[in-house]
Amino acid sequence: MKKNFFIFLCSLPVCFFGQTITPQVINSAGQSYPTGVSGVYITDNIGEPFTETIGSNFIISQGFLQPLTTAIATLSIIHNDVSCKDKKDGNISIALSNLLPNPQIQYIWTPSVVCPNSNCSRIDSLIAGTYSVKIMITYSIQGGGFKTDSLIPAPIIINDVNGPCRIKIYTAVSPNDDGSNDSWQIDNISEFPANHVSIYNRWGQQIFETHGYDNVSKFWPTKEDLNKLVSSTYFYVINLGDGTSSLKGWVELIKN
Repeated sequence: MKKNFFIFLCSLPVCFFGQTITPQVINSAGQSYPTGVSGVYITDNIGEPFTETIGSNFIISQGFLQPLTTAIATLSIIHNDVSCKDKKDGNISIALSNLLPNPQIQYIWTPSVVCPNSNCSRIDSLIAGTYSVKIMITYSIQGGGFKTDSLIPAPIIINDVNGPCRIKIYTAVSPNDDGSNDSWQIDNISEFPANHVSIYNRWGQQIFETHGYDNVSKFWPTKEDLNKLVSSTYFYVINLGDGTSSLKGWVELIKN
């Protein structure tokens, strides 16, 4: 026997004749793709507007595509490697052009210590390593309001291409308290903390010796040394403490 089933949407004492739900986005997926035209991208479906009416109709939209949009900026990056191992003279510079009107820009660096305020388009005094940045650009849009987009370039590598810093030994010292060459300078000697420095007079007598010469706390000549020394040519032996051969040469002491 055929049976019929009936569903009633009304029950006493109250009947529900209809209700409307405000459209809402139920999906936030989406991505932008280049079109092959410079600076022009297509953004795919970023949401499913969903409208439901309880009663005789159920309407679900098919989603939508955003229109073509121009790129928010043109990005260029220049970086310089460290001059030698353990030096802090690397740097990275970012230039943005073709920006949309009145942008607000943040540079979020990793590691954050290189720019804790997120306002650096250039960072300096970098050691060798890998650095990354996320550039947040906030700009006004038609109809009022603001939109924020981001640029995330590939990580930037600051290289150490020259190995240990080279020693540079000066051949004159003039300790006259004028602030220039008052003590014997050995550039980059601090890169070799296990160094040993000896100085001899022309008769081969050792007049100075120290471990860890650093141009600051350990240097030649000290004021006490000057009382015993005359203007003359002296000879040095520098052992860097890294297994390489000792460096030998001369230095001229000029006393006024």
